[in-house]
Amino acid sequence: MKLDPRLGVLIRLLSRVGAVAFIGMVVAGTGHPVTLLAQDPCPSASSADAEAGWVAYSQGDLTEARTRFEAALDRCENDQYARTGLGYVALRQGDTPGGMRLFDVVVRAEPNNVDALVGLGLVSWRNGDLAAVRSRFNEVLQYAPDHPTALEYLGRLPGAEVGDQDEAEQAWLAGDTDEARSLYDERLGNDPDDRMALLRRGLMHGWDAEYGRALELLDRLVALDAGNLEARLARARVLAWSGRLREATTAVEGVLSIEPGHADALATLAVFYSWAGRSDEALASYDELLAIAPEHSTARRDRARALAWAQRYEQSIDVYLELVRQSPDDVEARLGLARARGFSGDFDGAVEEYARALELGPGDVRALSGRARTLGWAGRFVEAERSARRAVEANADSGVAWGVLGEVYRWQGRGGAAIEAFRRASSLAPNDASIRDQLRTAELAAAPRVRPSVRGEDDSDGNRMVTTSLVGRFHPMPRLEVHAEAYQRDLRQDLTLGTLDRTARGVLATGTYELDPGWMLTAGVGGSVSDGFGDPAFLAYRASARSPQRHRLDVTAELSSRGLDDTAALTDRGVRATQFLVTGRWRPNLDWRVDGQVGIGSYSGTESNGRRSFLVSATRGVGQAFSLGASFRGFSFEKNLFDGYFDPDFYGIAEVAGTWLHQPAPWTFLVELAPGVEQVTTDGDPTFAMRGNGRVGRRLAAVSEVSLAVSYSTASLTSFSAGGDGYDYLAVVFGVSWMF
Repeated sequence: MKLDPRLGVLIRLLSRVGAVAFIGMVVAGTGHPVTLLAQDPCPSASSADAEAGWVAYSQGDLTEARTRFEAALDRCENDQYARTGLGYVALRQGDTPGGMRLFDVVVRAEPNNVDALVGLGLVSWRNGDLAAVRSRFNEVLQYAPDHPTALEYLGRLPGAEVGDQDEAEQAWLAGDTDEARSLYDERLGNDPDDRMALLRRGLMHGWDAEYGRALELLDRLVALDAGNLEARLARARVLAWSGRLREATTAVEGVLSIEPGHADALATLAVFYSWAGRSDEALASYDELLAIAPEHSTARRDRARALAWAQRYEQSIDVYLELVRQSPDDVEARLGLARARGFSGDFDGAVEEYARALELGPGDVRALSGRARTLGWAGRFVEAERSARRAVEANADSGVAWGVLGEVYRWQGRGGAAIEAFRRASSLAPNDASIRDQLRTAELAAAPRVRPSVRGEDDSDGNRMVTTSLVGRFHPMPRLEVHAEAYQRDLRQDLTLGTLDRTARGVLATGTYELDPGWMLTAGVGGSVSDGFGDPAFLAYRASARSPQRHRLDVTAELSSRGLDDTAALTDRGVRATQFLVTGRWRPNLDWRVDGQVGIGSYSGTESNGRRSFLVSATRGVGQAFSLGASFRGFSFEKNLFDGYFDPDFYGIAEVAGTWLHQPAPWTFLVELAPGVEQVTTDGDPTFAMRGNGRVGRRLAAVSEVSLAVSYSTASLTSFSAGGDGYDYLAVVFGVSWMF
């Protein structure tokens, strides 16, 4: 029963002049904590503000109440009457620890202050300390034998102290959800209208993604107790978890229409606004909450998190820094600060904050997982894996820890290991939507694929080439990928003496197996045939080993051999290319990449021709769409033949290149310009060369991509013929590909 506001004010006014007997008769049955003993340490200094505070409190205006009570305490720091009121404001706003501190101060000063004793009893009830509840309210009855609030809560104790019920609540408070689930189910079997069991089981069904059952129980609870705001908020949370965010928001707004200053409702509403991407409204809700409850235990942290979600990183970091300055051991604030720094791109700062959080809690799965993610974002994959493994070792049954390990594996290019980790995470946390999404993404990347494509090319060397291909891949197991390709190439070349028409066909099947900690071994075999001179047929093969990509430097060694059927002239002469290549890639940081390659091999046509090649390049990303680079590459052949490929005794080219890549779905735009200096043959002179490429691609509903590319070059590098001074090359390529 609620106390009439006017009656509450009258009671407190009378209590200030010692009207104890009258108050005892008036408040009987009101169910509201009241002061039954005169408390008058300094009325002349603070009386007016304290009374105004109680008036505002009784009317539900908690902001005004807090302001008045604090003003009273400013005037007289010993006004326990105002301090008690401030404690009740804290309780109403969800700040149970703050309320307890205020009531403790009052009781130490005035051991017989009934209102403060009642407040401590309510705090004990919220904390589940039933022994303290009995002690506090029995103490209240010593001073006010008919106190309605004390009698009400002492009346609840026998039910709360029944063995099964106490065990259920103890299991709930201890986080043992399996035990709590069983005990609450038993309670509901005995009493389908057990309100606490309905509330707890409703929430647990929501956690388990059993949203229909959760709402059924919570709807029953609301029907039994329409004024139970905790039940209404629990129902709103389940609606939000089930994806019905608009209904959830409306439900919380309904709670606030009943109690506008309900701190938990304001905090929940702010979270829902954040989930919906309504950042301004979320921040406004937090501001309102902090205006009425500046000491709310989580509001400032939650507001800082909302600022980070709104990409207002500097403001978020400033709030977290203030929280950390006030409380250096606040792990939640440190974790929030680390996340905000990571989102802002300050990876080193984020890693340092996670390290500080781990000093406070060495096995904290959130700190270990967050640190692993941040290191992964920074490209520090070895350290990321080490942190993720620490998370798994410290929390072997944590789906979150295994999920982060899967993310790190995926970033390292270890798709098979990632699937295994995500499957383990999903078995441990089957209802975690983010883990399900990660597993689905990883499995989709490894799903069977068939990709037919058609590519047509027309160049200024007189080549007309149309290639039809079919590529398929599947994973018989997560760590093994089987890749197969078949193609037909129709080739035409306009020559001085006429037109040359040729057709080539080929197949190649390869298998790639992933070894820990990320080694990739590949082996493949196939062949090709053509209608060239003598109907040449070639065995094709490929074998390679690649070191783990988790390191900043990775190296690939590859041996391959195939028939060269890229033009009609090459196909006609039956040229085979066999080479051994060693390729290295070094990534000193996220912006820079350095590539190098050396190779030896032979081209066999009319006769064998030895080849040597090298490449070194450095590329730096500039913003999201641009990159700049420089490269030096070259090759040399032992002999100068006429087998249809460019075979000088030396060729070298040094270039600087700028690339723009923009991918606004469903489009892809690419532009590349590369001016440079080349030298053809050991006796040649360096000359200016220019390459340029442009490409436009678009994804369509039934087509993976339709693309058009244009290339222009004055560099002899692009020629299959002799090249040389004054050489210009132009190619237009049209492609269509599908994905099944």
